Amino acid sequence: MNLRALGFLLFIASGIISCVKNGSPNGSPQKSEIIYYDKNSREQVVVQVFSYDGKSEKNLTHDSSYNYWWARVSPDKTKFLCYRSPRLSNNYLDNKSNDYANADLVVFNIDGSNPRVIIPKGSYGWREQGVAKFSPDGKNILMAAECKDSARGNYDFHWRLVITDINGQHPKIISTRNSLFADPAWSPDGKRIVYVTLPPGMLFGFQDQFELYVADYNPIAGEIQNEVRLTNDSFYCFDPCFSPDGKYIAFSRAKFLELIPLPGKADIIRIRPDGTDAKAIMDDGKINGVPYWSPNGRRVYFHTLGWGLQFSIASCDGILGGDKKIILAGGGSADNIYSTPQPVLK
Repeated sequence: MNLRALGFLLFIASGIISCVKNGSPNGSPQKSEIIYYDKNSREQVVVQVFSYDGKSEKNLTHDSSYNYWWARVSPDKTKFLCYRSPRLSNNYLDNKSNDYANADLVVFNIDGSNPRVIIPKGSYGWREQGVAKFSPDGKNILMAAECKDSARGNYDFHWRLVITDINGQHPKIISTRNSLFADPAWSPDGKRIVYVTLPPGMLFGFQDQFELYVADYNPIAGEIQNEVRLTNDSFYCFDPCFSPDGKYIAFSRAKFLELIPLPGKADIIRIRPDGTDAKAIMDDGKINGVPYWSPNGRRVYFHTLGWGLQFSIASCDGILGGDKKIILAGGGSADNIYSTPQPVLK
């Protein structure tokens, strides 16, 4: 999967004007929740990390020299990870939240103070890095990186699954096949990892050949084992996320070519970790991506795109589906662009 290419397509699509829109805000975070996300606008120019408690937005990064994106909060809610990449121009549409090739991984205190770069661009011989997440016990970081796997005799560059310690040091490549891996996410107990990859034996493939897999994580061996394929279709599957109780996985699904003719279309699916009970919980004909479960497991948050607006943040019923609520609406006079929400308990 070419993460950057997909992000570029969605970013360009978000600038198209038409008459079909997501609508005005008609929902808010649940009372016990705060949402963390990234945002850009015509006035802001660069992408920054924000929080929203249902009443006001708070800029947590405050740095006009860089774009800050992909915020993910630690289990103890004392800090958050995000990526930063250099500001490209004074045009806000040039400053996007998917510049994996120029990204540093940064950690902040939860209030936005004390930023520290823990994996600078080009570390460990990596070409690109992305989608970092804290482990449930807060001791490790899981991510994808475009790198070689020399220890296993694989000297070509592929996106692979990597785990580091909490400081971004001592990286271990945990995906064992020489193929393209992306979008890893932990199970709530930290014993399993869900991700996207090509079927065994395929070094390269088209986006619609990527499927959802889950595997056990063996920390002693430093690798994933007992890989199980969850999907078997002609759709592009991406951005999986376990529910807090581990009973479901939410992910985005689309025909890749349907992301190109504007306005595009991507659904949110929930499925059991054994591959059964798959259900579309958001299939309203818009691009819906990067799902993340609410802490109580009742709703799924995601960013969403309809013609005439930039990306908005929305939620839907995580079990039964439907009941789409717009939390933060993109577009408007400032042309706000929202993405990658994570709801956490206050």
